[in-house]
This record gives sequence, structure tokens and C-alpha cells, in this order.
Amino acid sequence: MLILTLANQAQAQNDPQFIILGPALTTEYQGSDEYEAVPMLISKARLFETPIEIEGLTARAELFQHNHWKAGLTTELDFGRDSEVENTAVARMEEIDSALNAGIYLSREVPDLLLNDDALEFRMALFHDLSNAHQGAYGTLSASYELPLILPFKVEFELETTYANEDYMNTYFGVNPTDAAQSGFEDYQASHSFRDISFNTNIGIFTSPNWGGFVRLGVSQLLADAEDSPIVKAGDSTQYFVGLGVFYRLGD
Repeated sequence: MLILTLANQAQAQNDPQFIILGPALTTEYQGSDEYEAVPMLISKARLFETPIEIEGLTARAELFQHNHWKAGLTTELDFGRDSEVENTAVARMEEIDSALNAGIYLSREVPDLLLNDDALEFRMALFHDLSNAHQGAYGTLSASYELPLILPFKVEFELETTYANEDYMNTYFGVNPTDAAQSGFEDYQASHSFRDISFNTNIGIFTSPNWGGFVRLGVSQLLADAEDSPIVKAGDSTQYFVGLGVFYRLGD
């Protein structure tokens, strides 16, 4: 639910639309211990009356809503891995093309769970590769808890895990004979398994009804066959994310 709602000064607007832009630091690739600066985009808006949410490289279009249940289509980009990475052994491996993954999601929100205006949301999403980059599939299961607004702050916590099939895991974490010869890593066949578990904290600091700041802090722990990969052992199984952004509430 990474989308922070401006439930304060925006009370006159029941369905706030906004955009958050700023820089972020993330790993070069899954399992890397090197970081790079990337742009961060988070937004909630309507396109032809369809609610659209963008959270970094993930987008969702809500097609169904009833009694706090939501469902729709979702896409997710993955920029793969190229030969420009800092790790020289990984740089000698075959490049992984960018992937466009698409699928469906289902979510359930529980409002006013512990406090007035708080919210707990559960979401499940299923993705499949449309770009022939990994030819695999994966699913995510997440829970997020959003505290009520305490001026000028809004805080949200997220917990998410990802399970991927063998094609996906072997593309990003496996080492085939060619890669082994070029990189010096041992052959490694990754199987279907949980990829990671992630915890994120989102903090909004609002200075006016329309403007504010945003901080996202995240940590992800690679698991099972991902953690055991020689690629990850040459890097780091604990992955961090830091993002800073400017919040702007879009006009009515």
C-alpha cells in the first residue's frame, strides 16, 4: 500500500491524487553489494476514471472495488543485469535483458483496525514475464499498516515476500556452464523458492495541503536458493533502499 494518503488537509478530497518525485539508492542488481542512484516515482491518479497507482517500477490499474476488496491488472519492470556492474566476475557473465512482467492483483483493506483512520491492507499479486527475459513467473504477498495522520507526519509500514518459479530464479541467481567458465563461479542451478522478504517504512512530512516531503527506507533479505547463489555470496544477501522525494497533491 506504499501510497500515502493525505487524509488531513485533503479531507475535502475523498480520493486524493498525488505525485512523489525524487532520487533513491538501490543495488545494481539482485544480490549486489554495490549501490547506484536511480529516480523514484510514486503516484496515485485517475486515467479515464480508472484508479492508477505507481510505486517505483510497479504499476496497478484498479478494475474492481467492493466492500474494501480491490482487484485489477499490475505490471512490474526489472532492468536486469548488464556488463557495467562493479563486480568483475558478475560483469563477465551473460547479460540479463530488462523484463516487463504483468499480471493480476487482489487486495483487502481493513480500515480503523486499532485507531481511527488507520488502515491495514493485504495484497496478493501474480506476475508472468511478457518480454522473454526470464520466461518465468512469481508471486508476491504483502501486508501494510498505515497510521492515522499526526500532523505533520504520516507513517506506513510494509512487509512483503516473493516466491518465484525455477525459470525466474535460475535466470537471476543461477550460474550455467558458460557463466561459470567466464566468471570463475561454480555451476549453480536455482530452483523454485522464496526469493526474499522485505520490510519498508514510508514517512510523509506535510508542510501544506499540497506540498510535503517523503522518505522511504527499505531492507530486503534474500532467501533460500537466492541467498545460496554464488552471485549473491560474492555480493550481499541483505539489500537496502533509501529514497527521498517531494510530495505534490494534484488538483481536483
